[in-house]
Amino acid sequence: MRRRKLLQQASLATLSALGLPALWRQAKAKNTTAAIKELQRRLGTRLIRPKLPWANLLAKTPVPVELKNPWALSSQAGGTQSTGMVGAWTAQASHNAVRVGSKADVATAVDVARLHNLRLVIKGMGGDYFGRSSGPPNSLLIWTHDLNAITTHQSFTPEGAPASQPPVTALTVSAGNAWLHAYQAATAAGLYVQGGGCTTVGACGGFSQGGGFGSYSKRFGSGAAGVLQMEVVTADGQLRTVNAFQEPDLCWALKGGGGGTYGVVVSQTLLAHPIPRLDGWISGWIEASDDGALEELLTNYLELVQKSLINPNWGEGVVIEPGQRRLQMMTSFIDLEANEAEAIWTPLLKQLKSKPHAFDVQVHFHAVPFENKWRPQADAVHWDRRDGAPSGQFWWKGNQNEVGAYWGGYQGRGVPMSALEGESLHRLAKAFVSASRTSFLLFQTSKGLAGISPEAESRQRQTSMNPAVLNDAGYVTLANWTQYRYPGISGHQPNPRESLKQQQDVDRAMAFIRAATPGGSSYVNEGNFFEPNWKQEFWGPNYERLLGIKRRYDPTNLFRVHHGVGSDT
Repeated sequence: MRRRKLLQQASLATLSALGLPALWRQAKAKNTTAAIKELQRRLGTRLIRPKLPWANLLAKTPVPVELKNPWALSSQAGGTQSTGMVGAWTAQASHNAVRVGSKADVATAVDVARLHNLRLVIKGMGGDYFGRSSGPPNSLLIWTHDLNAITTHQSFTPEGAPASQPPVTALTVSAGNAWLHAYQAATAAGLYVQGGGCTTVGACGGFSQGGGFGSYSKRFGSGAAGVLQMEVVTADGQLRTVNAFQEPDLCWALKGGGGGTYGVVVSQTLLAHPIPRLDGWISGWIEASDDGALEELLTNYLELVQKSLINPNWGEGVVIEPGQRRLQMMTSFIDLEANEAEAIWTPLLKQLKSKPHAFDVQVHFHAVPFENKWRPQADAVHWDRRDGAPSGQFWWKGNQNEVGAYWGGYQGRGVPMSALEGESLHRLAKAFVSASRTSFLLFQTSKGLAGISPEAESRQRQTSMNPAVLNDAGYVTLANWTQYRYPGISGHQPNPRESLKQQQDVDRAMAFIRAATPGGSSYVNEGNFFEPNWKQEFWGPNYERLLGIKRRYDPTNLFRVHHGVGSDT
């Protein structure tokens, strides 16, 4: 082994002396030129030149309203919701993109990229926190924005299924659809599909391919668990229809094995459920007078979580802003009347209200017919008011602070059920207090699948997500960021020192959470960009099987993303 390494080093030195790296770059440029000519010939005007939406922003110019609208950002080939992360990635626009109008366009782009050894990037809505939908300038972007068909099925059976397979209600979405589109179509048919809570997240991309959680995951399972069938263009340029009966290994890998890794999913069919009866949520806050009171509050809250909220009726959770002592309510519930939900919380709220010197309690319970969820009140949302924008297109006001975010730090950690037992619960409450001194802290019970309904658990076990998620009570997200900062744009650049401190503060906060959650895991879509143990954290015992499937369907590693299966080979 030592001799081989010395020979390799000697060969590299010889190549460098001969100037071959420069020759290689010239050859690469020729390959790229040839590839672009081939794409122009085969795709015509579908080959476009993207640019960053903020590329022409002037130093002393205020950030325009279009850059604060996630729908406007996703409607541009070079647009991403985040602008980068310190020490990790910076939003860039590929020099060339295929604005695909059909499945055949996707196959053409993949064929040309494989034959000419081009770096591929795939983007639907551009909401990835870790820049996996933003590639270097010399990459070829496959932009799926125009694939936006939605089909409702009252009786769907996967291709290749036996005659005995019972049909189900389902919804087929295309790669350019967002979850809002899917929800509106499902509601019109009296149905519900399990997706993400943010309306602008893609309904047929990295969300479900990475696993995907929504407000009601404890009732219906992860986004990956609801996938019945996918159409995917693999590295050989073939369009394949995959499900539990046709190419089941690839289907399993795509249901949680990570986006941008096995191919380009151009459509997927989701299991549709009867529409729930009621949509409920808790608004307001509970504010503690000092750190001791905050620890008491969090201890009591986590006891309520352990006793009453780890079940299919509850989701979402609570937020603490950095350095604050206010527990902001972001909790959702389903198919409970507002007074029924309030009754579950009453013992906790009554106890806190009995100590007005220590706690300010401003908590309110709401419930509406579920079919009204996607026709929200104006005070809860921002409407997309661009000329030509589809009617009824909106995003939640609570998601506004992520638009145009330059991340200092972003990490997540699953909270196993054992962390809510006995003295461990008190340690977790202390960890929440300590972490929230330097970092934004979000705790969501719907991003852990302990307490999931039995039907959903059966579907969940057919995914490739880390099975540890089935023992997670919830998930902690820690983050620090600066909004509307654009690397490389004079007068609008992030402050490197500020961003680095934000990152260090998140690292410090996560150390407290990790110590209080032994046995916890992470989640590929919202973990740590710098996670050293990412294979185990994201996929646990499933990684080796995923790697085998990756090598079978993509032997040259054409599809490669940061910390994706096979990305280090």
